Order: sequence, then C-alpha cells, then structure tokens
Amino acid sequence: AYAQYDAPAVVKAVNRAELSSELAGRGTSLPFRMGDTFEKGDVLVGLDCRLYQAQSKKVAAELKAAAVKLKSASELRELRAIGELDVALAESEHAQSEAELAISRINTQRCEVRAPWDGRVVELMVSRFENVTQQQPLIGIVDDSELEAEVVIPAAWLTWLEPGLAAELHIDGLGVTAQAEVSAISPAIDAVSQTVLLRALIAPNDALVPGITGTAS
Repeated sequence: AYAQYDAPAVVKAVNRAELSSELAGRGTSLPFRMGDTFEKGDVLVGLDCRLYQAQSKKVAAELKAAAVKLKSASELRELRAIGELDVALAESEHAQSEAELAISRINTQRCEVRAPWDGRVVELMVSRFENVTQQQPLIGIVDDSELEAEVVIPAAWLTWLEPGLAAELHIDGLGVTAQAEVSAISPAIDAVSQTVLLRALIAPNDALVPGITGTAS
C-alpha cells in the first residue's frame, strides 16, 4: 500500500496574458467582452488606423519614385552620363524608402491586437472610442482549456517526489476531483518555510477555473 500525501494547491492557466497597445490611438473595435470566447488570430482590439494607412501610402509612392530614379541612374551610368556616386545615392534612397515602407506596414498591422491562442476574455481595460497610449494594457485573456496546479510541498518530499508522478486534485467546495501529473519541480527551496513549489498538469475538466484552490494528493 502507498501512503497518501496532501498539500495545498491553486489552479492556474498555463496560458494567461495581459495584452497592451504597441501604438497610441483611438479604440474603434472591441468585438469581445468579459467571458466571451475567441479563437487564435481573432481581432480582440482594433485601433483607428487611418493615419498609419495614409503614411504607408505616402511611403509606397516615395518608394515607387525612388525605383524610377534608380532605374534612370543605372541607364545613365551605362551611357557614361553620370558617375558611380550618383548611382550609389539613388540606391541608398531606394533602400531607405524600402525600409520606411516596411516600418509603416508593421505599424499598420499593430493597429489590430490579435489573439495569440484560443481562449476567453478575463477583463477589458479600455472602452470603445477611448484614446489609448503606447504600452497601455487593453485586455486580459486566458486559455482555460489547459490548466495546471501550483502545489506547495514540504522539502522533505523531494526524496521521493519526481516529475511524472500521478496526483489528484480535490476541490472540496465543488466536490470535484481531477486527475493530474507532476510536470515540474522548483530547483529552489524556501529557506524560511522549507517548502518547494511544484507544477502539476491537470487533465481536462470543465468544472475547474483558474484561481480556484484545493488539495493535491
């Protein structure tokens, strides 16, 4: 017979994030609200992108002009009508326009904050038509399909505990028991309490949500 060891545990999501704005702008689209589900790639927050789109068109026109100028300079060089310096300057102007266009397109893409994975909305931190600043938190999201338990165990258990060991998670308030497996053990021991933190991956269970506490056995 095996002895049973119990320790306090808290359920956490493997994937949880607070997404921020990479640009300053005005929020124009908030298609999801607290509790809504979304899929990877969905637009979670949309910003007014007219300025960045206009800048992108302007730089695209400048690149086109620089390409014409470079072609002309190359042809004139073949006719020995201009020197290598003029061609080099035309090449530099063309390369600079290409780089500026790449930057403007990146900024245009940043007007849409997209979901990195399937999940649900935890919290909206901005309202539609509200002006946001760069790096301002916009939305909190969580993937509640993959949960794990963080368990605090006595350091003495390290003599037998190892990754891969089966465990059970008991949530007394809900009367729920979920299967789990030890996935990782912290390499450091708390000097004061002589405890260690471990993670246990929980088998899919619709009754569990991030933040709930229980007992790991």
